[in-house]
Amino acid sequence: MTTRETSPETTWWRGVSAWGGLLAVCGGLFHTVVAASMRHEVWARILDEGFFGTVSLDPSPDRLAMAEAFWFSPGSFGVPLLLLGCLVVRLTRRGERVPGWLGWGIALWAVLIGLLGGFDAGTLILLLIGVLLVVGAWLTKSETMSA
Repeated sequence: MTTRETSPETTWWRGVSAWGGLLAVCGGLFHTVVAASMRHEVWARILDEGFFGTVSLDPSPDRLAMAEAFWFSPGSFGVPLLLLGCLVVRLTRRGERVPGWLGWGIALWAVLIGLLGGFDAGTLILLLIGVLLVVGAWLTKSETMSA
C-alpha cells in the first residue's frame, strides 16, 4: 500500500494557524468596511472638503466627527489585522510555522481591550485568533518534533 504525500499547497487551510489567519483577514476586512460604511456621511464630507489634511490628532469640536470616522475605520486595528492575517495565510500556504509568540501577543492584546472596554464580539474574535495561532504553533512544533 502506497501513501500519497500531500503538499502544503493543497492542505494549507486544514491547519489551526490557517484558520486564525483567515479569521484575521475576514475580521480586519469586515471591521474596516463596516466601520467606514457606518460613517458614510462623514466620509462624503471628508472627500468633499479635500482628502489631504482633513483629519487632525487634536480636532476642534466641529471636526470631531471626522477624526472619529478616521480612527474608527482606516486608523483602527482593522487594516493591520487584515495585513497580519494575510501574512499568516501566506506562511501557512508555504508550509511554514507561525510563531507562537504572535498568537500570545494577540490574545493578551484582546484581554487588555476586553478588560478596558468590555468583551464584545470583536474582542472575543480577536481572542479566538490569538488562541488559534498559539494552538497552531504548538501543534506544528509537536509535529516537527515527532517527525
